[in-house]
Amino acid sequence: MSINVILRKMTIFPKLLLTFLVAIVPLFFVSLQMNRMGAESVRKEILTSMESRVHSNMKSLEAEMERIIRLHQQYLVDDDLAKLSTISSILPYYEVMLMQQRVQDKLWTLKNSNLFISEAKAYIPLIGKTLLSLTDEEGMTIDEVAELQELSRKQVSPIVYWKGKLLINSIYPNPSYSTKPPIYILQSEMDQRGLQTFLGHMINSDGEGSLLINENQKWALLNDPYDPAVDHVKEFVKSKSSEESFGQGTVKINSRDYYVTFERSQLLNMDLVIYVPEEQILGPLNKYRTWFWILSGLSLAVVIAFSYWIFRLIHSPLHKMVRAFRRVEKGELSLSIAHENDDEFQYLYGQFNSMVSKLRLSIQEVYESRIMAQQSELKQLQSQINPHFLYNTYFMVHRMADAHDVDNVVRATKYLGEYFLYITRNSNDEASLMDEWNHTIAYIEIQQMRFHNRIEARITDFLQKNHSVCIPRLILQPLVENAYQHGLKSKMAGGIIAMSMSQQKDGVTVIEVEDNGDELSDEELLQIQRKLASEWNRSIEKTGILNVHMRMRLKFGDAFGLIVSRSILGGLKVQVKIPTTITN
Repeated sequence: MSINVILRKMTIFPKLLLTFLVAIVPLFFVSLQMNRMGAESVRKEILTSMESRVHSNMKSLEAEMERIIRLHQQYLVDDDLAKLSTISSILPYYEVMLMQQRVQDKLWTLKNSNLFISEAKAYIPLIGKTLLSLTDEEGMTIDEVAELQELSRKQVSPIVYWKGKLLINSIYPNPSYSTKPPIYILQSEMDQRGLQTFLGHMINSDGEGSLLINENQKWALLNDPYDPAVDHVKEFVKSKSSEESFGQGTVKINSRDYYVTFERSQLLNMDLVIYVPEEQILGPLNKYRTWFWILSGLSLAVVIAFSYWIFRLIHSPLHKMVRAFRRVEKGELSLSIAHENDDEFQYLYGQFNSMVSKLRLSIQEVYESRIMAQQSELKQLQSQINPHFLYNTYFMVHRMADAHDVDNVVRATKYLGEYFLYITRNSNDEASLMDEWNHTIAYIEIQQMRFHNRIEARITDFLQKNHSVCIPRLILQPLVENAYQHGLKSKMAGGIIAMSMSQQKDGVTVIEVEDNGDELSDEELLQIQRKLASEWNRSIEKTGILNVHMRMRLKFGDAFGLIVSRSILGGLKVQVKIPTTITN
């Protein structure tokens, strides 16, 4: 008999059963294949993530090391260091002491310019001392100097391993070109705990590991020295890194597979490695696969049972459910449907109502996650330090120190310390208005020490009644920074930046930041006003005026935020309105 004849002779139940099986079996195989594809996709994503983490952290480490090397090169030609090393024996004692103090100040700057430096030293044979950042100690022995010279001739990495320490040495004259005893040795000792902390920050979860290896010098730094997988990982990297600067692979350790990713630094001649157990990546997927088979068997049983009852009066309940789904598609998430009979449709209706409830909850969770993401972006903003501002300020302090302008050095370092203390103290999202005001004043004072010949700062007194008002952190400084970087960047003389605070009758405090820059056109001003008036788009603005405006509205409501206009000075005027009744 033909298939058509067989189907015509079947009753409704086997037809329904066959229909469901025909529909479900292909889905079963598709789902099985998708599970496998999902596992492969997850594995590739994890490996890509590991590659990205290794690469970004290696670039960060190289940047820090390059900064130390540049400072070494700069200090090698330092006038005070050269004089101490060559003619200090014929100079007055007082002048020699002053030069030692200045060299120690520079060593202190070198030590504190990088998170990975624990101490900076300068060994000067002529005075028989090794100067540290805050003190001094006995000079090196002849054997120690000879060892360092020999290491310098052989080293292929700026970092050498000597007596259990990681060092960056700068010897003058260079032992590679001269056999004479050194005139002085500049030395930076790496903070191994800081490097281990750096490695610890690379890993995302328990079970992962990271290490920094220099195979030529036979040393390694580990985030977990007791991990039994380390030796196997080191052997894998050793076998691969000699051939390629980047690599990934799998290592089997005690019947466990580990995914390993490494990258070699040509600058530092060392490898940065991350390794992750395979079960940590694919373990959940293997559990899902088991549940998939269990659910597949249960689904088959449900299909048989459901096929037997499906032919009973199904049109009306299904039609009711279809109408409910269409209402959900239109965004109506508060509805609930009920079924009179206690049968399968009662269960489906209950699941539908539960689904709508969970969907409503999911939408709320998505909204809350976006708020948390915005808070995370704020913390990232707080942790950012403008490198140009940092470099320029340090060079300014260097010039003042070189000119023996002690008073201004004291002022500059005081304000710089206050500035970075506030920037890096980011445990809270909010701060008092007084702290924010004082932080901005410190920023202005630093900038005025740089631009006092070009720009005049006009600042009113702080209204003491507002000392306990609580606002989001980093609200005022970005506005002042915007004025320096954009409004006054072309002012060679006669520049003015003004910051004032006033109190309105309705209890609202208004802070105004304005400048007399001539770069702002009417069209640009109108464009800024339009952006402030429109809905905030996370994809177009991360810092600056729009970010401040968004955070003020999130904190105090749509009635607050920023107002921009043309200043009577000629440049941009930004007003910040703060309700002074909201306190910590």
